[in-house]
Amino acid sequence: MDEINVQNYSSFKDDPEILLQFVNKYCTVQLIKNNTFSGFVHSIDPISKSIILAVPCENSFQITLLPGHAIINLYESNQENLTSPFQILKDEVSLNDIAARKTKVMDWFKVNLLTVTESNENIIFGNVSILPPYSVTDICTDNPMVAMQVRKIIEGMPASS
Repeated sequence: MDEINVQNYSSFKDDPEILLQFVNKYCTVQLIKNNTFSGFVHSIDPISKSIILAVPCENSFQITLLPGHAIINLYESNQENLTSPFQILKDEVSLNDIAARKTKVMDWFKVNLLTVTESNENIIFGNVSILPPYSVTDICTDNPMVAMQVRKIIEGMPASS
């Protein structure tokens, strides 16, 4: 595997924008004691800096939690003939459905007198980004209390409007 974008994890682990660039990418994670894992990054915990990785295993993927304190390096790797299991799920939702969901979430925030803006395909609310497809699992912030409040707002949204 060729190394792309080799990074010392401690140099960027506190920068959520850089961490987001690794989500859904095939990466290699080097841990202490010469352990290495390669797979698709599902998510990175903003508090513990732990990484949830989908590691290819036979004809499926094994979900592995890599503790943040043990991570030394993280870099994007080349993979052949593999598609992220998370991308497959995203592809099943049509672009029209995602656009409609984005509008619905933004309207719901406005109904609750909360100011939201757009940045590319993300919904921005203060220091919170809500990524497509705009569900409660797509909230991105470094403050867990704020994330819980935004989650409650989205969960309170009516099913049809």
